[in-house]
Amino acid sequence: MNPRSILTTLFATLLTLTCVKAEHKPPVMGWASWNHYHVAINEDIIKSQADAMINAGLHRYGYTYINIDDGFFGGRDDQGNLIVHQQRFPNGMKKLAKYIHKKGLKAGIYSDAGFNTCASKYDKDTIGVGMGLYGHDEQDLTLFLKEWDYDFIKVDWCGANWLGLDEQVRYTQIGELARRIKPSVVYNVCRWEFPGKWVTQVGDSWRISGDIRNNFESILRIIDINADLWPYASSGRYNDMDMLQVGRGMSYEEDKAHFTMWCLMHSPLLLGNDLTKLSQETREIITNQELIAINQSPYVYQARRLFDHGDLEVWGRPLAHTMSGEVVIALLNRSKEPDIIDFNVFAIGIDPSKGYTVDDLWTKEHTASSQASIITRTVPAHGIVVLKLKGTALPFNCFQFSDKK
Repeated sequence: MNPRSILTTLFATLLTLTCVKAEHKPPVMGWASWNHYHVAINEDIIKSQADAMINAGLHRYGYTYINIDDGFFGGRDDQGNLIVHQQRFPNGMKKLAKYIHKKGLKAGIYSDAGFNTCASKYDKDTIGVGMGLYGHDEQDLTLFLKEWDYDFIKVDWCGANWLGLDEQVRYTQIGELARRIKPSVVYNVCRWEFPGKWVTQVGDSWRISGDIRNNFESILRIIDINADLWPYASSGRYNDMDMLQVGRGMSYEEDKAHFTMWCLMHSPLLLGNDLTKLSQETREIITNQELIAINQSPYVYQARRLFDHGDLEVWGRPLAHTMSGEVVIALLNRSKEPDIIDFNVFAIGIDPSKGYTVDDLWTKEHTASSQASIITRTVPAHGIVVLKLKGTALPFNCFQFSDKK
């Protein structure tokens, strides 16, 4: 091979590698209808949430998806084609997707892997009977993704569970077909528990638990479930901790802890509150740029529980790579009283003798230089303190694990 051919081949290879690297798909950010509205949705509600997302400037922080959950179905015709609920969505789902897209946002939609949707039973929305994908895979997915042009699909498991279907086979079938129809689609597997390692090759994200509730106990339960699932998160593949409850009635400290842990564990960030009534306090939480940057980072390392002292926990993750000397530490207080949490800087892989800086990602307090071997903070009840440390990495540290399951 002549030198010119070698250079051409090398350039093409580097270009390919650059393109592959640029294709990182971060966790989706946006808004979803289920937490606040369940099936009581309609066209005006969805449009108002899209409008509010733009008016509040949330799209500038990465919130771009408007996801419509269960409740838009209106039956099937004689050929099995889906009919949209005429009272709730009189102008149809295609026009609604266009409305969302014209705002520079993306549109998400919902279905079930089985015969019925979840709301047909649990929310008594009986029109959801027969609205699942089962028996209509190509028909419905073509409608959703090609004809209506939706960008995201969440596929539930209620109807499939009642039919006793094999979840790996079923979700793989749906995912392969969805990507043939629309290669760019974001596919969410909603199984209500971690399905198994197979899902990391099937879904862009997958639910790991039952539905989130609007209380701090539910937040902690989901965090605990996800604690041991960190090896399964990778670029473009994420453990879905469910839609956010921030701004729906928990305390300010609880909302901060909730949002922080979802960010540090690379969960999709789908707001579940009414964006038309967005308080300044809630906006402050959901637009924390440092935490969002960690959540969206191409370096995917789901935060791990490093120390557990009952109700007092230390969580952490490296920022760039395990030897970068940049670490984010979250001090989580699960108790109902303020308490002190401390940790050893050696134990998180930084050499204190060489000095390090500390930034609090909520208060914005900056410590320019420290050599202290112990860091101590008072953490509010049901609260969290998040610190970014930058120093010199120890040759061996707690983040250097290769035991991907």
